[in-house]
Amino acid sequence: MTDRRRGYHDIGGDPRHRNPVSTESGVPPAWGSLTDALRNALGDSYRLHEQRRKIEELGEEVYDSVTYYEIRVIALLAMAEERGFLSRAEVEARMNQIKNRRAASGA
Repeated sequence: MTDRRRGYHDIGGDPRHRNPVSTESGVPPAWGSLTDALRNALGDSYRLHEQRRKIEELGEEVYDSVTYYEIRVIALLAMAEERGFLSRAEVEARMNQIKNRRAASGA
């Protein structure tokens, strides 16, 4: 039975997560620093509690299937959409442009 008072992302002491917590630090992806830069560039438009709320809204399946930085990118996009800064369609169109450019260059 799941404790309904805690979110799925709050795994501390949860018996479903009995494996030891790794203290090893992995190397962040090359684009990881860009997510931090974007968050910083948002300045006063960025609120940590909003990002946390968006992370909590992801759902357990998404939360458990993506990395630390991917979670933050998803949350930042959801915040930007919610505030009307951009749309998911705009982001997907730009991502497709970048993919096509890279494919054409052989990268």
